[in-house]
Amino acid sequence: MRRSATILDSSKGRVTAIFEASWWAFALVLAGMVVLPIYSTVPDFPFYVPNFIYVVTAVTLTRYLFLLHVSWLRDQLLLQAAIAMVLIPLVFYMVQAFNAFVIYFDERGPDILIRSLDPELGRTIDSYMHAEYRFFGVWAIVASIVMPFRLIYNAWARYRAGVRS
Repeated sequence: MRRSATILDSSKGRVTAIFEASWWAFALVLAGMVVLPIYSTVPDFPFYVPNFIYVVTAVTLTRYLFLLHVSWLRDQLLLQAAIAMVLIPLVFYMVQAFNAFVIYFDERGPDILIRSLDPELGRTIDSYMHAEYRFFGVWAIVASIVMPFRLIYNAWARYRAGVRS
């Protein structure tokens, strides 16, 4: 009986690891696909790193917001506290990067990065660049602000259920 429980636990751990790795791969590939059109047409875009961070953060934190009750993180109360603390400087970084994006185009002009492109392609890329940066930026910032509250609620519920780690 004990041996079958150990095998079951190890297979559950393996499935959880595959599930987690698949989600991280999805988030990284999606981030690459979102940034690729800008990278291929506007090599001087100074916001690649924040843009990549926004996409990965938005997807990952939204997944944990809705699927925390079935994730490996559910009973890791100390790790949840650490993540909640790490999210504070991450929010500040993301807000500063978002502000820097807005200021960059306010000071240099809205077409600073697309002047050398064909006008039609330039308008398309400019529209895409601004829309996706704002979309993922706001999504990531909001998810990062909401996530500590979700973690606190989960920790409280799990602590009441008897989890003490």
